[in-house]
Amino acid sequence: MVLWSDGSDSSEHTVEYMSSASDDGTIKVPASTEDSDFEGPEIDMYVLCHGHGKAAERRVAFEGIHIGRGFLCCAEKEGKNCGLVEWIDPSWPNTLENALSKLWSMYEQSKRDRNEESLMHSFAVHDLTQEKKKLQAGYEKLVEEEKYDTVKNLAAAQATVIRNMKLKLAEETKNLQIHIDELKKTVEESNVKLEGIKAIING
Repeated sequence: MVLWSDGSDSSEHTVEYMSSASDDGTIKVPASTEDSDFEGPEIDMYVLCHGHGKAAERRVAFEGIHIGRGFLCCAEKEGKNCGLVEWIDPSWPNTLENALSKLWSMYEQSKRDRNEESLMHSFAVHDLTQEKKKLQAGYEKLVEEEKYDTVKNLAAAQATVIRNMKLKLAEETKNLQIHIDELKKTVEESNVKLEGIKAIING
């Protein structure tokens, strides 16, 4: 990253950013991006943070109209961070700030749209999941009903077969009895004839 100066006092730029102070009075540290040319502790100028007296940390802003500007901030990782120490790079020209502001608004709107789309997608997935559960329950119920109907139909078919077999057996039994009666009658008639023949012979 190329650092430059327009002759203005860096403290002026620090004050410029104080509108981003949090409710507890801590000055917000701008969001930053990685830059191998401007990172780590500030050892050249040896600038100390206000609250801890430690060497400030180099960062490059990635936020709003300050994108690309180098700044120094408190390097405290634990406990209360005393926030921004000072800007290293001066503010961008007004025309560029306006362009960055518009681009950042578009970026933020895009994030909101993606979040809203993701939320709607989550709702849709939830609705589809619930619908899938209902369909699964309906399918399982249908399968159970199908099994019940199959067993019921099978039992009815078996009952019909048994009933038909009983009717057929009864019919065959009746026919067999008739045949037996006819045989008995024939035997009786034969016996009568035989007795007649015996009487003629013995007479």
